[in-house]
Amino acid sequence: MDIGFGNESDVYSVADAVEGYANLIILGSLDVTNDTAMLMRVCDYLYQKDFYFIVYAGFRAGIFPPSGPNSSFVHIADQRWSDRFLGLYIFDEPGGKQLDYSVTNPDKIVPAANNNTDAALHYVISVNGYLRLYEEFYYDASGVQLFTSDYGLYWYNYLCGYNVVFGEFAGNYSRQIAVALTRGAAKSLGEDWGVMITWKYMQPPYIEEPQQLQEDMVSAYENGAKYIVVFDSSAEFPSTTPLGILTEEHLDTMKQFWEYTKTNPRQNRFSANVAYVLPADFGYGFRGPEDNIWGLWSANMTSRIIWNETKSLLEQQGMNLDIVYETKIDVVPITLPYETLVFWNETTVEQG
Repeated sequence: MDIGFGNESDVYSVADAVEGYANLIILGSLDVTNDTAMLMRVCDYLYQKDFYFIVYAGFRAGIFPPSGPNSSFVHIADQRWSDRFLGLYIFDEPGGKQLDYSVTNPDKIVPAANNNTDAALHYVISVNGYLRLYEEFYYDASGVQLFTSDYGLYWYNYLCGYNVVFGEFAGNYSRQIAVALTRGAAKSLGEDWGVMITWKYMQPPYIEEPQQLQEDMVSAYENGAKYIVVFDSSAEFPSTTPLGILTEEHLDTMKQFWEYTKTNPRQNRFSANVAYVLPADFGYGFRGPEDNIWGLWSANMTSRIIWNETKSLLEQQGMNLDIVYETKIDVVPITLPYETLVFWNETTVEQG
């Protein structure tokens, strides 16, 4: 669960409601994480309940210090809760902000670039700079796991320094494309990955229907996601239900999914052995044939070709397909761990 709303008692209510069939809680409400004394009590409570937990820290006006717990928190967390404290969720949807914010919005990470490589380089340098500033200089916690969730530019988020990216299942966008991009980046770059099931609607009830929630959780699980998280917060407060946006039907669905995982063990969270290889640094949003590139340029012939080829490959390969780049940035190649590489320019390479 990502508890993105409310205060101390709200966290306790949600934790109590999902105890026994959830094992991870992201503390995403700034009402909690900005109050370090409250946050300590909440983490003690989750620890006693055998939850793993991740703590959110975000941008603050003036950039520094972050909006979140005080500078001593991570050292205390390591000593007090050991491996139950998984790390920090720093910033939210940096790739989505790059794709969707206007060039005049101060939160857009790269407002202008000369070309794709220039955009990729400045995106990585900028986000990595903020992560290092917060992780190393404010929290003095080099090596702590860094998390975020996003709906685009997953590959570049890993290059920025995130250890885990939760690819978002949002709206009616393709779940399998989100998986292919997130899992492909994690597998190729040697990191972990997960799924964040977030809003289907921009107004109440926000969350998708219980049946679709069940389908999305099973899909994420069968695709190999290490983390499967449900985002629990509405756009207004008080929230739409006593448990944020969750109803009893959603809780029942989560219980059923928990039982499903116990009776259907899986072996491999990186199961795909076919990869579709994109052109270097091509930051296409993948939400349709007219989606933008790096939030700076309109769709072009290349992005339309990529969209059509992706749809065709998914029809052929399904869960067996990942989407990757052949270089980290520009011309520095990496070894892609797949049996078959299908390049966007129609070249296919069998690697055995």
